[in-house]
Amino acid sequence: MKKIGLITLLVYLFANLAYAQNEEDALRYSNVHLLGTARYMGLSGAYGAIGADFSTLSSNPAGIGLYRRSEFSITPLLHIAKTTSTYNNERHDDNKSNFGLGNLGFVLTFETKKKLDQNPIRNFQFGVGINRIKDFSNRINIKGINKVNSLLDTYLIYAGNMNPENLDVFDTRLAFDTYLLDTIIGASVPTYVNAYSYIGGFNGAIQRKTIETSGSIYEWALSGGMNFNDVLYFGLTLGFPRLKYYQESVYSEFNLTEPNKDLDQFNYAEELKTTGTGFNVKTGVIVRPADWLRVGLAYHSPTWYNDLHDNWKTSMKAMYTNGDIFTSKSPTGEFFYDIETPWKIIASAAIIVSNKGFISADYEFTDYRNSSVKPNFTYSDINEIIKNNFGPTNTLRLGTEWNAGPYQIRGGYANYGSPFHLDVNDGMIQSVSAGLGYRTKTYYIDLGVAYSFGNMDYYLYNADYIRTNPVDNRYETINFGFTYGYRFN
Repeated sequence: MKKIGLITLLVYLFANLAYAQNEEDALRYSNVHLLGTARYMGLSGAYGAIGADFSTLSSNPAGIGLYRRSEFSITPLLHIAKTTSTYNNERHDDNKSNFGLGNLGFVLTFETKKKLDQNPIRNFQFGVGINRIKDFSNRINIKGINKVNSLLDTYLIYAGNMNPENLDVFDTRLAFDTYLLDTIIGASVPTYVNAYSYIGGFNGAIQRKTIETSGSIYEWALSGGMNFNDVLYFGLTLGFPRLKYYQESVYSEFNLTEPNKDLDQFNYAEELKTTGTGFNVKTGVIVRPADWLRVGLAYHSPTWYNDLHDNWKTSMKAMYTNGDIFTSKSPTGEFFYDIETPWKIIASAAIIVSNKGFISADYEFTDYRNSSVKPNFTYSDINEIIKNNFGPTNTLRLGTEWNAGPYQIRGGYANYGSPFHLDVNDGMIQSVSAGLGYRTKTYYIDLGVAYSFGNMDYYLYNADYIRTNPVDNRYETINFGFTYGYRFN
């Protein structure tokens, strides 16, 4: 396995494939943003001290303690992702959308029968259901002219002086089998040249890469909570996240060398599929020292993903001007491994303005240096990169809701700090949101929309070996949620 440095980490972070487990996997499954209900979405997730919403089971479980009646809720969700890529002054847009569930769940509430002076527990709750905590859907289209170097230049470095039978079957061996790499006849040790060498060197190529990702992480939540004297609320959630991640990319080069070019173009395709399940524990408290004030605190344990299963494969196709076409495919690679994500602390506060509305804020701390790929004796080099390149992250979420009879209007803002320790890439994400609601004694309807945006540099190939200009990717996502809830008891 090639050890990937900081620049290359940023290169491959959210789009490129890995030939085996690396720090990219740890960050991909650690950096999650709960989607949840439309009300939660409309407040940008600033809900840690409010409670009585199913999303709180996966944020601050103490929120379940504020339920006074049993409830069922469901949230269909539309996710739209757009990426604008600029490479060597050429700009291209692409987008992808999909439908899913933000949440589906039940909360059962039970009142205690004893008098208040005999039992401080006013009621207790039990909840079960799912929350969507990450959506991987995206499509990226990169295209530009490079007159300096080629992907094949990195393959020359990878190949070194290895015998052809020892070349990596996922990249350099494919290039050798399609004559994109070849050995010099008569050399004392294997010495490689690439297809551009036959025409006197590289003089430029149109480079293009399309990347499509799909999948999600849904967390099954099994929760319990208690209400102590309408002042202290406690909750505990056992979380069982289930992830599915699929990625397909195609890199292409179109030779611009004229007039005596031999190579016309080549394509390199990669596919990766990852599935697995995990386990975590969340606990929290909410305190109401006065009718106008609520404060909350929640702790999320690491998520322990056991036996994540990777399947990946690659293929290459080279087309030459004389009409020859050569193809080669890798075997299917298969790995099982574990990932431990970092723990989280969430502190919350809300000011309640009688029955008119509220203003709320959440602060979340996560240290991505606590991510790890296991077993450690196998992936110690990757875990060292994680500790050196990742860092602590501060996230701030603000939200407000105001009532007009049975109607509500909501808005929010969130700033998710960058997980990177060094300021080589931004990685920060900002989000603004809005929402509407309608509530009766027996049911409610909520609409929510959240727009998120951020920038991330990306490199078409390994920048540790070949200097090339980065691709400036601007990521934008829009989530629309519709929640229907029904109360009973």
